[in-house]
Amino acid sequence: MLAYSLKILVFWDSLLKGDTVFLYRMPEKIIIWSFETWYHTVISMFLFFNLLYWGSALGGQLLLKFFHRKSVISTIDNDNIRPGQVKREISKSMMSIAVFSLQGIIFQQGIQHGWLHISYSFNWICLIEIPVLFLWNEIHFYLCHALMHRKWFMRHVHTEHHRSKEPTVFSTYSFHWFEAFLLGTVIIPPLLFYPFHVLSVLSLPVMSILINMLGHSNYEFHGGRNPGHLLKFSYRHSMHHKTAKGNFGFMLPWFDQLFNTTYKTKEK
Repeated sequence: MLAYSLKILVFWDSLLKGDTVFLYRMPEKIIIWSFETWYHTVISMFLFFNLLYWGSALGGQLLLKFFHRKSVISTIDNDNIRPGQVKREISKSMMSIAVFSLQGIIFQQGIQHGWLHISYSFNWICLIEIPVLFLWNEIHFYLCHALMHRKWFMRHVHTEHHRSKEPTVFSTYSFHWFEAFLLGTVIIPPLLFYPFHVLSVLSLPVMSILINMLGHSNYEFHGGRNPGHLLKFSYRHSMHHKTAKGNFGFMLPWFDQLFNTTYKTKEK
């Protein structure tokens, strides 16, 4: 306990003095602290995912309304929001964040025992790693989402997410606990085979929550009539919630096109 208190005093002393070397290495030190013990990881993950959830939902809502007033984006015709829906979405999202936080124990143990590998040595390979993880996230999400629409999973698991027939920015993590666990495994396979830099690893949930928030926002960012356009991902996902059919992709339309799971609809 004394040693731990001394660490905290040294941390604050260096921070207040503006030690440039300390400040440069502070993100690395915070991340290393986060994976020292399983409970450090659970606390860190809980705070991190709450920051992502509330920051994207509240900040995104303000920005989207601003851009809508400026006629930069338009709303999607989907008027099925129900009384108490947002409250339920927040409650389920908090449960999903708890699942992600507990999953962090697997992540922490994997790093400590050498099953999973991350790098702290920054180099420009991150510029390649981040797009690779983005593409992997799209593949993983498509496969998980297609599985969730099999009869048993749709009835017993994925139906929770589809209770939001009109999604909102608060429905991004509104899942059954099993679906949250399944989606939370996205980072495990890549780290089994390659030591991605920690910034690349952190970029994955950031990219994911931003695309997720936009996809559930009921605003669209391309006024064209072709639902297959890359920037029509919000429209495609909104139609998926409305019909519970097809459009299993996240942002990219390519996997739906490849496996013929695009929901055929004509925009009004």
